[in-house]
Amino acid sequence: MMHGFGDSSEPLIESAKIVEEVVLQQMRTIIKKACEVSERRGNSKKGITISAEDLIFLLRKDKVRLQRLMKYLELKEFKSSIHKAIDSELAEEIVQTENLEGSKHKGPLHNFFSQIDNTGELLEDASTVDEIKQQRCIRAEIMSRSMDEARYLKFSKARNASFANKNRHKFSDWIAADSDIIISKQAYTILGYLAYETVAQIVDFALLVRQDQSKIYGDAIDRLRLNYVNPYTYKPYYHGKVAATKSITPAEIIEALRRYWSPQLDMTGPFNRWSMRKPHLKLLSC
Repeated sequence: MMHGFGDSSEPLIESAKIVEEVVLQQMRTIIKKACEVSERRGNSKKGITISAEDLIFLLRKDKVRLQRLMKYLELKEFKSSIHKAIDSELAEEIVQTENLEGSKHKGPLHNFFSQIDNTGELLEDASTVDEIKQQRCIRAEIMSRSMDEARYLKFSKARNASFANKNRHKFSDWIAADSDIIISKQAYTILGYLAYETVAQIVDFALLVRQDQSKIYGDAIDRLRLNYVNPYTYKPYYHGKVAATKSITPAEIIEALRRYWSPQLDMTGPFNRWSMRKPHLKLLSC
């Protein structure tokens, strides 16, 4: 998974362990916050139940990330309907999948959005640009340019890695060992996506740290020679074959997380004392 986001084809085990620890901590924090939302919504009559709505509520303040999640859920539903149509060999179901774009705003999630979104801007993506997603696509394109067929197949498989496809039960035991918490199937899908996004964010930040370390001061086109590029200044013909990517080191990951969680970079700046910090660190995927 780290390779799919821009790391070397052979990531360091020490780096993977740090990423795993951070993802676990973040997922358990998200579950705790979702439980608080579920309790306020009155879904705790028979134990605590986490639904997709509880997790979406946590993303309500970040329009771009919320829309990225909704596009993921739509594509997943589209893929599922295609498989069902192929298995049943019914042309009518294939026609129905073509109407998915028109029906994506229907269903219980749309009803929930109507309750929490008074302005109608959460799903209005006409003027929204997902710059982070665009940067990841450009980085993947640059990495794959110099790959042969075998390396590209490995890279493509890494990009398709997931937490909760075939190993959903293992993933659930990992993030929520407490049997008192009931998590719906769709909520598990969203949690798997958030875990995936957490890994992506860590790799993004680690590559930014590497960019700062490798920066050539005074060189106006320095960024054009790095794997992490500005999508607005990216020109394909400027990029030839790139050198093999070095594995992201634990030091780069630790420095990236230090910068992200630094109180000096928070809203209150240097006036935020450690003794007054929130009980949980900022979430990478929410």
